[in-house]
Amino acid sequence: MIPADNVTNLLQTYLDVQSRRSQVIAGNIANADTPGYVAKQLDFDQYLRDAVEQSELPASQQGQRASGNEPRVVDQASSVIGLDGNTVDTGREMAELAQAGGSFNFGAKMLQSRLRLLRTAIREGK
Repeated sequence: MIPADNVTNLLQTYLDVQSRRSQVIAGNIANADTPGYVAKQLDFDQYLRDAVEQSELPASQQGQRASGNEPRVVDQASSVIGLDGNTVDTGREMAELAQAGGSFNFGAKMLQSRLRLLRTAIREGK
C-alpha cells in the first residue's frame, strides 16, 4: 500500500466533495416536481474557510476540526420560484451536474497520476 501524503489526501478530499456535490444536485433534480421544494447546494465557502483555519493550526491539532470534514448542505439562493413554490431550475442543475462530473473526472485523473508518481518513487528508491 502506498503511504498517503498531503497532496494525496487533498485530492481524495476533492473527490469526496465533488461526489457529495453530485448527490445534492441529483436530489434537486429528483425533486424538481415536488411542490414547495427549495433547491439545495453545498456551503463550499464555509468549507474553504474551515480548511484554511485548519491548515493554520499546529500539526498536532490538525485532525481535530470541530465543524466536520465535509461541506454543509444549505438552501440555494434562487430568483426562480415556480407557481408551486419549487425553486429548482432544472437546466441550471443539469449544467451543474455536468460540471461536477467533469471536476470529479479531473480529480480522479490527478489522483491516479499522483499515485503513479508515488509508486515510481518507491520502486526506484529501493
